[in-house]
Amino acid sequence: MSQLYSKKIVGYAACCISALTVLTVSQMPKADAASMTFSATGTNPISGGTSTALAAKALFDDSIAGKLTLTLTNTGPGASDPTDVLTGIFWDYAGSALTNLTLSSAKAPTVITNNLTTGSNVDLTNVGLGKVEWGFAKTTASSGLGGTSGVANPVTQHYGLGTAGFGISPGFGLSGGQQFNYGIITGYDSPNLAVSLGTFVKNSATFVFSGLPSGFDATKIQNVRFQYGTGLDEPSTYYIAPPPPPKKVPDPSATVALSLFAVGALRVAKKKPLVLA
Repeated sequence: MSQLYSKKIVGYAACCISALTVLTVSQMPKADAASMTFSATGTNPISGGTSTALAAKALFDDSIAGKLTLTLTNTGPGASDPTDVLTGIFWDYAGSALTNLTLSSAKAPTVITNNLTTGSNVDLTNVGLGKVEWGFAKTTASSGLGGTSGVANPVTQHYGLGTAGFGISPGFGLSGGQQFNYGIITGYDSPNLAVSLGTFVKNSATFVFSGLPSGFDATKIQNVRFQYGTGLDEPSTYYIAPPPPPKKVPDPSATVALSLFAVGALRVAKKKPLVLA
């Protein structure tokens, strides 16, 4: 076979291999996300409250080895009634039970009372005389954390944070605090006396957990419930996953790669044999 023909065959093969390489790289799965955000909205049906909209967001982040950071934010309008105050969050994890998970830090950038800032960078696990205002509970019971006996809306989730106790064991509650005080609000909206005299975290608080296993996958967090008020029979909202996106058209790089492969193969097939030397 002539040297010229051999070079052309090698060229076509290299072209096809390059095309397949592009195709393979474009189809590689993305690495697991280090953080997941869950948002929920709803309404407050409790009579007497003028602020009926509820909205909250939770950001879970496991970018620090062995630690899970949760930033809990109230994104709704100002509070007018205690049932507008975000006081807890519950969730499930679809992987192996997080038996060693422990709350190691709970901080509020800003604490307010009657629209006045009364504290900054407040430790919510030690607020004055060692009071624990936000606590963590977990369970391996199939029924979940439960709650006050006889309540129609018990906590079926297995992990939870709260400033109100909700009758959840162990310890007869998530916290040793003052119920809705140190709950999270964005501000005030014609507050009643209980709210105007209360002390609250403004906008968001950040919680850090230790004891996270190396195989933790944030995408397995699910069944997220945001709780308001001081009882499980008061408003709560759930994160609802969005519908799956429509099927994607072929990746442009994959299309180009296949086209190059086809062109190269076609040219080889159509090439007429040359006279051998």
